[in-house]
Amino acid sequence: MIQVLFVTAECAPFIKAGGLGDVAASLPAALRDCKVRVLLPYYSCLEDQGVEMQFLASFYVDFEGGGRRVRMFHTKWNGVEHYFLQAPDYFTCKKPYDGDWGVETRRFAFFACALMATLPALGYQPDIIHLNDWHTGPIAAMIYYRRKSHSFYQNIRTVFTIHNLRYQGVCDRSYMQYCTRLPDEVFDHGGMSWHGWTANPMRCGIYYADRVTTVSERYAEEIQQPEFGEGLCDLLRERREAVSGIINGLDYSVFSPERDQYLSVHFSASTVRDGKARYKEQLQRDFGLRVDPNAFLAASISRLTDQKGIDLIVAAAARLISRGAQIIITGDGDDEHTRMVNELGQRFPGQIAAYPVFNEPFSRRLYAGADVLLMPSRFEPCGLSQLIAMRYGTVPVVRWTGGLRDTVTPYAGEEGLGFVFEDYSAEAFDGAFAAAERLYHENRRAWDALVQRDMYADFSWDASAKRYQALYENLIIGTAWPLDD
Repeated sequence: MIQVLFVTAECAPFIKAGGLGDVAASLPAALRDCKVRVLLPYYSCLEDQGVEMQFLASFYVDFEGGGRRVRMFHTKWNGVEHYFLQAPDYFTCKKPYDGDWGVETRRFAFFACALMATLPALGYQPDIIHLNDWHTGPIAAMIYYRRKSHSFYQNIRTVFTIHNLRYQGVCDRSYMQYCTRLPDEVFDHGGMSWHGWTANPMRCGIYYADRVTTVSERYAEEIQQPEFGEGLCDLLRERREAVSGIINGLDYSVFSPERDQYLSVHFSASTVRDGKARYKEQLQRDFGLRVDPNAFLAASISRLTDQKGIDLIVAAAARLISRGAQIIITGDGDDEHTRMVNELGQRFPGQIAAYPVFNEPFSRRLYAGADVLLMPSRFEPCGLSQLIAMRYGTVPVVRWTGGLRDTVTPYAGEEGLGFVFEDYSAEAFDGAFAAAERLYHENRRAWDALVQRDMYADFSWDASAKRYQALYENLIIGTAWPLDD
């Protein structure tokens, strides 16, 4: 059985900031033919959750000129072994990312060094180390160089998954090299080299990992082009034979209106009309919207950033509600887009409600009560919101890009799962929204059939897990990357 160490900065239900947390929670459990262990930091906020953990080991990490003590804890969740590295000087925080790049650089540079100390301390030699996003990028280089000089690492292979190429962890080169002690060549012309005496951990992961994946086939193609490549398209094209896209799945034991722990009343495909009507009425009352079972209720559930097309929602809002639609927007994000959302709610009270915070229980109720989900994204590596929405009978209205293109087939009579548009414009977005609204009001039988198709669509992890399994198997019997001269 293949031994896989899944290394991540976040993992639900312990700590979650975005889609990576959901993937880290569900993919390891779906890899049934692998022995997977998940490794992440022991953030101080975990102590408030009352999670029962067992102390496993204590060791020291050579970091910033001295030996730093790390304590490892262990628990089992969802059938998977989870390991937590505790170091109060580095992981004292309420969430993995706080926007302070200096703090985050130090935090995840230490995490990389701690991981490298963990393996020999435990005598654990996984076949595959599966790394996720820039936070783990330096580990790919560390494994690559250790393979050259230490027999302990010679058979360990690395997979690096890009969840969102925009966030690269760019930082001061001198400090990153001081922390990681990687050789000059890594920073001069290797994977960490970047502009203006900076280092790029995302680039490092792409450069040194044996295989690179991203979270949809379309996004794997898009990021090799300048428009979506975030400055890394040349490297990705150079490594195209090692790059593949594997669509994210959804854990239906967690995301299901029939058993959702956050829903007081459950419903299925056969009772979806009554179930959604109950939650719609409650949402309308809670947010001061007109209580009307026939109102077309739209939801935006996402991070409030320019990636997610918040500007399109703002630009099109007056047109959307002029026909009687209602909109609820929720999620946390940057100051600019939070302000935009708050101002929108103030401009259109009783028609648009703003709740600019991330709240998992509320998000589930909104999925349950809304008629459509708005995802007019500039780009979308995969997206989980549209998959969750469909499972809850909420029809997606999306821009046809990245993972949205791979998962939301356009509505066409008796086929299709949602409403799509291509041009990044308020007019194109409004056109897709209006088409959905017309179907809802003018042909309820066809709308109900669409809802049924969405709820029965299968986006479980089964198929994607098999693709990861095959990738691991091929990597083990193949050749490590980069090839030595």
